[in-house]
Amino acid sequence: MSVLSYLESLAGDALHLPSEKKRVQDAVLKLQERLTRHFGNELEKHFKFGSSVRGTNLPQQYAEEMDIDYLVVFRERGLTPKTLLRKLIDFAELHYRRNEVFQSSPAVVIVLRSVRFELVPARRTLTGIFHSHEIPNARANDWIGANPLGFECALIERNKECHSRLKAAIRLVKIWNAANGYVFSSFRLENIAIDLSYPLDKNLKDYFCRLLSKLPETELGTAWRVERLRRGKRMLADALRLEENGENMNAYKVLDRLFGNK
Repeated sequence: MSVLSYLESLAGDALHLPSEKKRVQDAVLKLQERLTRHFGNELEKHFKFGSSVRGTNLPQQYAEEMDIDYLVVFRERGLTPKTLLRKLIDFAELHYRRNEVFQSSPAVVIVLRSVRFELVPARRTLTGIFHSHEIPNARANDWIGANPLGFECALIERNKECHSRLKAAIRLVKIWNAANGYVFSSFRLENIAIDLSYPLDKNLKDYFCRLLSKLPETELGTAWRVERLRRGKRMLADALRLEENGENMNAYKVLDRLFGNK
């Protein structure tokens, strides 16, 4: 077994099991039905977006909660962001009263056993030239442009350019990230992955090693994040050195620690 086969096996394990997919699908369908019944013609449309659509989110065995980003597009353009957030809070408290519900701008969060929904209120832009929708800013006192499905298209194209290895590499880095207390936000990791250059990389080991080794320390504002990133890079370098020296079992032990398996 090589480092490559170890990473390929772990990336495969990071795919969602059919039973888990079914639970999430059922929760999404129930949310869709409740939104439609509750708001009726107030809504223009509503849909999933984010890492659950891109195929880069982690199953629950690697992440504390499975996040589903969900855009709720209202027809009425004259309502303020705070008003729409209030409408979504009222909806969540009525239909999910036994679950945790709270506002985390620009979203309303509903925490279920199998999934964590982040409902983002939105309205369609008038021109649609640069952004397809507008969502609340962090303070929920104004609107900002957003293109919720644009990033999905960009990642699909980048993954094709990268021999269909980039999504798997992102999942691996997210496993490391989750095991280390979320050094980076998940969305930031995906942005970094898309922006990097992979001139000579062919297999999953190449893509993962480049991505982890190129994660920037300069944008980390706290010492513990910097230290965990440095430690991760050191451990990866140690595993590669051990493999090169023929010490595969020791390399696997280092990788286990890297990904928080032991």
